[in-house]
Amino acid sequence: MTPDGLIGQRLTVSRPAGTNRYGDPLPATEHPLDNCVLAPGGSSETTDRADQVTARMTVYTGLRADVLATDRVTLPDGTRWQVVGDPQRFPSPFTADYGVCVINLERMTG
Repeated sequence: MTPDGLIGQRLTVSRPAGTNRYGDPLPATEHPLDNCVLAPGGSSETTDRADQVTARMTVYTGLRADVLATDRVTLPDGTRWQVVGDPQRFPSPFTADYGVCVINLERMTG
């Protein structure tokens, strides 16, 4: 049995749109990412000259998820996370249209 709240989460993916001719950032584009499973990955704390907490999260979603390493993700609770590395895609060996995309997220506070 899967714990309540882990299946069917809707995330918002924010993608940087680059810069204009003057080097100023353009507004990011956003799109939803549905049917995600969130798995907390723990956290670590740095107290040497700063009080900083780094939290990690893993997202499991469909194979064709539109996520890049440069994206940011907003969770249903409103927290913003940075995608770490390229999303990993694992197609099913039995059916070409199915599989899973694993997205590693990280968030720093402090």
